[in-house]
Amino acid sequence: MEQSITHPVMYVNPMIDVAFKYLFGTEKHKNLLKGLLEHVFGREIEDINYDNTEQISDSLTGRSAYFDVYCKAAEGPDFIVECQLKSQEFFTERAVYYASRVISNQAPLGGVWNYNFRPVYFLGLMNFPLPGKDKDSSDYVHSFSIRNDRSGTQMTDRLRFVFMEVGPFSKHLEECETFEDKFLFYMKNLPTFAEKPNTQSDKYFEELLQTAEYLGMDMDTQASYERRLKEMRDIKNVEDFARKQAIEEGMAEGREKGLAEGREKGLAEGRAEGRAEGRAEERQEFVRSLLANGASYELIARSLKITVDEVKELAAN
Repeated sequence: MEQSITHPVMYVNPMIDVAFKYLFGTEKHKNLLKGLLEHVFGREIEDINYDNTEQISDSLTGRSAYFDVYCKAAEGPDFIVECQLKSQEFFTERAVYYASRVISNQAPLGGVWNYNFRPVYFLGLMNFPLPGKDKDSSDYVHSFSIRNDRSGTQMTDRLRFVFMEVGPFSKHLEECETFEDKFLFYMKNLPTFAEKPNTQSDKYFEELLQTAEYLGMDMDTQASYERRLKEMRDIKNVEDFARKQAIEEGMAEGREKGLAEGREKGLAEGRAEGRAEGRAEERQEFVRSLLANGASYELIARSLKITVDEVKELAAN
């Protein structure tokens, strides 16, 4: 029987899928999800019922959708909750796709329908900045609905999206005033605590901290969490090595090509132009290697401090 290894921290990392579903996707702890949804969407919820997280396609050739958490309010919206640890270029588009699947699956099979669908609300917790976010923005919570571009009048209140940036959140606990600020603080920093922080007797966060204690989880959940941690560490090791290898190969090839060009054009001129071309070639190879290893255009652009269009141009040349 597999045993759980000794865990060095007091609290689990809630952004890891196993821990996230344990905290917010189980009947035993559904008060945590209910309280979160009430605060984020600003409405009282009598009760929630978890539903199947797989949305089957309505055609044999269509794609199914798999949610982290999917629940329905006793009277009110359907809620989709997604936790995304790694950057995704089209995460907001994915949210729209998921919401559309829930709406389309409300239509009765083979019958007429007047499109009077139940509201669908999407909550995305991200370990990265919202794609397309204004660089000067200091907001960590972003709320969207369908509105008139000119007047701002809401077209429908049955479709809402909220995205919360966990990874970029940088406030200290004493700076957190709103529920959202405190929630983001704990979601980001829970695994770093060596002792219980002062929640100022806030009932919700007292329950969150108690539920997130590693030693409070059952043995099966602990084992699943440890396996997932190992998988993620292995993936990061592979990605880091691939990135390092791509950089080293790009630098070596860039230097070689730069020197060759330099010898052909003359020592003085060749040194200058060779270095420039070598650096350009190095950057091209670096970009191509990262793309081949699954990095997004946005992630590469942020790493190199260039635009996404410049990354695409480097990859195409």
